[in-house]
Amino acid sequence: MTIEDVDLIFGECARNSGRTAAAINLTILLMVGHVGLKSIYKEESKKNLFRTLITLFAINHLIHFYFITQNFKSYELELNITDQLQGFITFLFILIAPVVLWSFPRLSKLLYTGILIHLFNVTYFIAKSFYGRYKPVDPAYLHRIGILVMIAALVYVLYREYKDRSIRILSVSEL
Repeated sequence: MTIEDVDLIFGECARNSGRTAAAINLTILLMVGHVGLKSIYKEESKKNLFRTLITLFAINHLIHFYFITQNFKSYELELNITDQLQGFITFLFILIAPVVLWSFPRLSKLLYTGILIHLFNVTYFIAKSFYGRYKPVDPAYLHRIGILVMIAALVYVLYREYKDRSIRILSVSEL
């Protein structure tokens, strides 16, 4: 094994941890779409599963970030926060999300809105990353299908939340 092979390993690990993140995110979206965020918070086991998935997503992103930094370092590239501001902010919110979800056991309107915005932002960022790898002549179709599946999952979440809009959630003053 040569140094060049090791450099390739970091890139491949970064890609695979990114794919794992997309799979975990899709699982979260399908759970919210199937059950509904308000219903998830009504049942302790579903709420704990949801919070565990969000936590696993954050842990996976720490691993993903490690491989990205090592890949950049191996090619002597600079990882600049200002060039990737949305990614940096999204990454911070990914890390903060489990802390917030485990700290607030009841679903308030603010938490409900924050979770939905977070899921849409993370999914947008993953789709943007997939699109960055999109090549019109790519015979694998992985990235195109991934983007379409994530969009469908977001539509499913919107449908479920629209359908469940009559379910009451707590206002901040009721907490």
